[in-house]
Amino acid sequence: MTGIIIVGHGNLALDLVEVSERILGKQENLSAVSVQVGESDKILYQKLENIVEVMKTDDIMILSDIFGGSIANTCLYFAKLRGHVSVITGFNLPMLIKVLTYRDKVNLEELASLACESGKNGIIDACKTYDEKG
Repeated sequence: MTGIIIVGHGNLALDLVEVSERILGKQENLSAVSVQVGESDKILYQKLENIVEVMKTDDIMILSDIFGGSIANTCLYFAKLRGHVSVITGFNLPMLIKVLTYRDKVNLEELASLACESGKNGIIDACKTYDEKG
């Protein structure tokens, strides 16, 4: 089973984990990291290390909120140094539900592909779709 770490600004990651567990039930090897204003990259890196230490899994997927920011860059740095870590940015609830559902069925590379696909597919112009279906 792949361990999942959600990392985001403020309480976004905690809220996403809470909602996903309301839908799917309590999850093993799922953690949230909240990055507060003023926290350094070193603090985030240490939080990631601490979480991975207690997860009983070789592979880790980190879902980060925004590509290119300091959070995602720190996660990428962590992944490069540790190995067996995938970093996916731009997380949303459909992505997390898919990842949690399939993380014990596919390898890390396939899980990363599913995460990106389900994240994109979860974004829909609902008004346009509704108008087309009449």
